Amino acid sequence: MIHNKLWTDHIMSSETPKTAKEPFVPKYEIAAGLHKGRKVEKFVSKHVRPTRRVQKKSKRVKFVRDLVRELVGFMPYERRAMELMKVGRDKRAFKYVKARLGSHQRAKKKRDELQAAILAQRKAHK
Repeated sequence: MIHNKLWTDHIMSSETPKTAKEPFVPKYEIAAGLHKGRKVEKFVSKHVRPTRRVQKKSKRVKFVRDLVRELVGFMPYERRAMELMKVGRDKRAFKYVKARLGSHQRAKKKRDELQAAILAQRKAHK
């Protein structure tokens, strides 16, 4: 058995020579190479969908969420976590929030959000 590269070279050279009128077409289609002879289109990355954007809220979404937060207030578990933080039990509050939300990353984000809310309340009170 002849090696694939040698075989393809043999086929290419044994055919009729190229002319300006007709392009050279190999007699046999050999499934050799990385894609086994198949035609492959180039991968073109698409735009990132808005739902997949990380930490990038639009102005409208931010406005609506702030409005809802102002009208409704905090959920009971958030209020309890804020009370724990006010007393100085930050680690306990973090564990509590993590148990409620289920993820370390979400708990960290929520803890930072609640701490910012406590600071805003203290500034507004003074």
